Amino acid sequence: MKLKLFVVLVVSLGFMTVSLTSNAASSLCRTSSWLICAVLMDGTNPPHAVDITGKVIPESSATQPDKPIILSKDSAEDKRGELKPEAAFDHTKHNSDIMYSIDGTTVTACIVCHHTAQPSAPKGKEYLKRFDRKEILTAKQLETSKEPVQSCRACHIQESAPETDTNPPRSVKYPKSMGKAPTGKLNNQVAYHINCNSCHDAALNRDPTLKAPSDCYDCHIKKQ
Repeated sequence: MKLKLFVVLVVSLGFMTVSLTSNAASSLCRTSSWLICAVLMDGTNPPHAVDITGKVIPESSATQPDKPIILSKDSAEDKRGELKPEAAFDHTKHNSDIMYSIDGTTVTACIVCHHTAQPSAPKGKEYLKRFDRKEILTAKQLETSKEPVQSCRACHIQESAPETDTNPPRSVKYPKSMGKAPTGKLNNQVAYHINCNSCHDAALNRDPTLKAPSDCYDCHIKKQ
């Protein structure tokens, strides 16, 4: 009888969590059992990422994060899921302060990561198929339009999330001329690494003196 009551309680708690917001879910996950946490972190009602203060990054927002964000807090990878503090992604550095573009002449464009936030595929990236914006996303366009931008996690869900027709997004097949293999399942971890690694590798090829991290443990904390 006690076992039945326990099962009923757990199932009821699972259904109750559906209505929780991301912030509440994150807070409850830190203070509750692993079972409740597993229900909350199911890939369909996710906390996405957090910034360096622990603030949850929402699924979409019309304002740019004011603190560096820790993408790895949203990863299902056990071995290298935790980033070093200095490896958090800083929007300000990449698109406001430093010439972090691959050729080193401009700041990094928003659409390098937010590739759906444009009206059509840019030259050389015809393999992109989804577009959600009538104008190309820039910091100024975001400020004036007040049109929310989706987080990476809105499309690129954790590997551990239940699979559907759109989760995780299907593999990208690049043109033969690019000489790149298909990506495989584009979960959030794969998507982050494709963007970060390809950009850093290209920047280092241009200028080997740069400090762009390129090795796993340049960013991740090594765990035995």
